[in-house]
Amino acid sequence: MRASATKLDLPTIPPSVLSGIVEIGVGEGRDVDRWFAGTGIAGPAALSSDSIKVSFRQAVSVVRRAVEDMSEAPLGMQVGGRDILLSMGMLGVAMRSAATVGEALSIGLELHQASGSLMDLELECATEAAALRLHERWPEPLILRFLCEEILCSTILFVRSVVGADWAPERVELTYPAPSYTRRYERFFRCPVVFGAEANRAVFPTATLALRFPTRSEPTRAIAVDACRRMLDVGAVEPDVVAIVETLLAQHLRYPLTMGAVAARLHITERTLRRRLTEAGESFSAVRDRVRRQRATALLRETALPIAAVAHQVGYSDIREFRRAYIRWTGQPPSAERR
Repeated sequence: MRASATKLDLPTIPPSVLSGIVEIGVGEGRDVDRWFAGTGIAGPAALSSDSIKVSFRQAVSVVRRAVEDMSEAPLGMQVGGRDILLSMGMLGVAMRSAATVGEALSIGLELHQASGSLMDLELECATEAAALRLHERWPEPLILRFLCEEILCSTILFVRSVVGADWAPERVELTYPAPSYTRRYERFFRCPVVFGAEANRAVFPTATLALRFPTRSEPTRAIAVDACRRMLDVGAVEPDVVAIVETLLAQHLRYPLTMGAVAARLHITERTLRRRLTEAGESFSAVRDRVRRQRATALLRETALPIAAVAHQVGYSDIREFRRAYIRWTGQPPSAERR
């Protein structure tokens, strides 16, 4: 389907995560070239190019093969546990130059894909506790453990590198079963780890967001943030404006962007965006519905999430409104899609 191709097949992801996997695979004596067969990436040597970017589908194909090849290894922890400059690159520089943990996380939430991230992130805040919540960009149960380990380990190492090596979250919640190397989780996270939870997240005191960074540098932050944005081509309007709108909407499904917000991110007026979509034979509402429908259908088919949770994932707080929308999109209710 069109939206699947535009969202998942566009080469927009820096290959830093793949480079980390290859480095570990080579060290383990694995045939890493086999991981790239048929992906369209010209082998592991291609990852060293400064200009290369890969698509989500390409990255997932390589990760899946690596995870299958090293099924008992804590591969995600190994990749996420590397030096911050290796795992986060320029994004790490931008975040280290922020004033506080909260500001650093805001930068990370906006630009996390500059580090090659393959999940989407959300900050949940309450009076006493906050949480960094991880969301799959597309259901990939075979590599979920890897994806969560990589992001959580790199993020926690980042915080420790700035505020102190003793920092630890209050608890970590993970939806998947405990792996064979659970003790490694305990040693790294230094907090209770709950498996089989309803969400993937790291919970920490809300006061952590106010912790100040001794590495703060406003000029460095501005330069690094700009570099990350240019790396992701944020604000660049390509000929296929439909693909760009789909990508932006897909990245913010839980809290949907308005047409005005999308136009602002593209540095054009709402009127110009409407005109360009019309010229492409599309409307903003049609693109938004298509992105929501395809994400909802994938979640209904590939996961065991309750229908109410699926509704929330695609931006509906009212399950009845979601059911009506799904019937309008597909001619059948969500429950029928699941069956």
